[in-house]
Amino acid sequence: MAEAREGGPLATFQILNPYPDIYAYYDGRTGERFHSDRPNWLDDGAFALGVATYSIISGTEALIYDAHITTTHAAAMQRHIQGLGVTKTTILYSHFHADHIAGAPALRNTNSTFICQRITASKLDETKDELAEDDPPIPDVVIPTTLYSDQLDLKIGDLTVELHNFNIHTRDGTVLWLPSQRLLFAGDTLEDTATYISEAENLPTHLNELRRMADQFPESKILPAHGSPERIAAGGYGTSLIQATIRYIEVMTEPIERPKAWEQMLEKVVEEDVERGDLIYFEEYERVHRDNMEVIREARREAAQV
Repeated sequence: MAEAREGGPLATFQILNPYPDIYAYYDGRTGERFHSDRPNWLDDGAFALGVATYSIISGTEALIYDAHITTTHAAAMQRHIQGLGVTKTTILYSHFHADHIAGAPALRNTNSTFICQRITASKLDETKDELAEDDPPIPDVVIPTTLYSDQLDLKIGDLTVELHNFNIHTRDGTVLWLPSQRLLFAGDTLEDTATYISEAENLPTHLNELRRMADQFPESKILPAHGSPERIAAGGYGTSLIQATIRYIEVMTEPIERPKAWEQMLEKVVEEDVERGDLIYFEEYERVHRDNMEVIREARREAAQV
């Protein structure tokens, strides 16, 4: 179910309600650029692909999964949950990339706690000066002080939620598991139409971790950070999204000099998954597919020189 959009600078911002007391704050996939004609993380890594952050509400408490892409978006999330009676918030980062932490200053108050995986905090500390000079800049990087390593269980009101570290997309990936509803909030570990490969040297580990995820969370519904707003609003994806991601990485890393998938458009590579309904083809991911090919090729070149 979708709620009304906001106006002004948030004209394309949607509040989706896939389950009772669970909300997705979605923007992007409009075909427009919002920041600059130059390549930049906000337009090319967030708005173009579409991005969702989430809240889980129980009584007067809320868990916010990712801090959104601007402080304007984060402030809209804050207004929404406060309107539902929330007075205490826990903000969890899925990983250290800019489009997941940029809005955090708008969520900081005396009744908020920020949590992340230990590597996330370390990476943010290492890169805070770079983020301040990025395009667009993130001058105020909120680095959580509540940290975990492998798993952490939290109580949000009457709900138990589990945080799990998976080395998929980045080493510090945190997924959120809501056992009472068998819901997996996947961050960037899973993505529709194709995973965005950012650490190509770790792809063998990513494949093993995806198989571990499939074993650990069978028969779950999945809510990713980047995906179709219609599918998210309707309740998310099935575990077939994990298998589709495994298949994509396998064909992209076929152990031959130039895998067949490198010569094909993404639409062709994922054709069978789209026909089954496991994925929804979105043309903007053709650029991601090309970028994935280049980072894999570069990783192979570097490995050959060692």
